Amino acid sequence: MRHFSFYTLILLLLSGCSTSSPSINEYTLFTPQAPTSQKIPLFSKTLTVASVKAIPSLCGKNLIYLRENGETGSYLYSRWSDTPATLMQRSLMQSFNENTLFVSISPASSLAQSDWVLESDLNSFYHRFTKDASEGYIDMTYRLIDVHTKVSIASKRFVITAPAHSMDALGGIEALKHAQNELNHQSIEWLKTLTKDTK
Repeated sequence: MRHFSFYTLILLLLSGCSTSSPSINEYTLFTPQAPTSQKIPLFSKTLTVASVKAIPSLCGKNLIYLRENGETGSYLYSRWSDTPATLMQRSLMQSFNENTLFVSISPASSLAQSDWVLESDLNSFYHRFTKDASEGYIDMTYRLIDVHTKVSIASKRFVITAPAHSMDALGGIEALKHAQNELNHQSIEWLKTLTKDTK
């Protein structure tokens, strides 16, 4: 009987250990858009998009939420396929290419020499909760630098929000995607205002 009880206990422990936990879902920011009919680049310049500088809490793949009282946390079973900073850099480059803004666009890892570099600071990228709703919340600052003169051509801070359709991780992801698309759009419109003096 003792042997039976011992083996029964082992089987029970093993069955408990084999209980599967929910799988972790990964998400990206990419939402391909139809390119414009413009064929000639808006700027006769080449551009390097520098790696986004993010605050430490945004340097991982976690999908982070922010409560009204300042409490932050991350969802257990949902995360980004890469760091938000990396995904945002790729998303912006994709939008620039689709809108034919520059002669060529290179990431910071490229050995190509460019005329300009676009630097950025990411201060917020959260699923932010308010009293009765939630939203995607992005706080980003861009600086356009002339590589040859080392002079800042222009800079602009963007604070973007987009409403979430649900108060869970998926709602936050969709809201942040919409907010990222709006950030890309506003960034392009900002750059277009510089064309008179910088072509």
